[in-house]
Amino acid sequence: RLRTTLATGYMLRLLLALATADALLLLAPRRLASRRAGLASMTLEISPPDGFVWGVNLDEGSPPPPSPPPSAALLFDCDGVLVETEELHRVAYNMAFEEFGLQIAGAPVVWSKEYYSFLANTVGGGKPKMRYHFTGLGAPEGARTHQDTAKVWPAPTARGGAVPADEAAGMALVDELQDFKTECYKQLVTKAGPRPGVLALMDSAIAAPGIAVGICSASTRGGFEKVVDAVVGQERLARLDVVIAGDDVSRKKPHPEIYNVAAQRLRLSRAD
Repeated sequence: RLRTTLATGYMLRLLLALATADALLLLAPRRLASRRAGLASMTLEISPPDGFVWGVNLDEGSPPPPSPPPSAALLFDCDGVLVETEELHRVAYNMAFEEFGLQIAGAPVVWSKEYYSFLANTVGGGKPKMRYHFTGLGAPEGARTHQDTAKVWPAPTARGGAVPADEAAGMALVDELQDFKTECYKQLVTKAGPRPGVLALMDSAIAAPGIAVGICSASTRGGFEKVVDAVVGQERLARLDVVIAGDDVSRKKPHPEIYNVAAQRLRLSRAD
């Protein structure tokens, strides 16, 4: 903390240089009284005859008072909001399906643009998308269906060919597919750029008082970080108040858990 009190128009030139726990003071000639209490705290007081008072209190051991909570928050999704990545995700999934030689009834597993758009608007997160496609499970109640949903586990013909015997084995396959898909996506996403105007909007919100700014993405952190590093940039990311990926929550979008977690971390009520 640095507190100054100027009384009668008296002028004093002060150069304060801190080196580790010591202070070097170069002052115009005046009475100087100093008191040091340990290495973490120092109090200096200058009281010239004309009433000038300059108080300096440096206390490294006392944290700054907590900032007040924001009054509102602007939370950005990543895919389709910060950057148009839907097609990159679809291509990466199909690359993984091809690598594993996925087949159902002898036909390769391929997600079309139209079907992936349906999945993206029905089930959040990569693994839940695959689980839904292969089992028909995991969509929100009342969600519309699609004729391309397989509802049967595939045979990974390039990895032994055995069809998963149960959901546990099927989800183990999904885990492997997701890991490979993420690596493919990391390579593809280096070519992506921000959507027009989105970074200017983010910068305006960061500069606005009382507004918290963050990113909430259903993507796994492995793929998500590659996107935001390339598109948003480290300097801008450091100024955000919260960044949450799909790995950080148990229930994926469209469930609101990720936004509820963000509100909790920002000390905001959900109504805000």
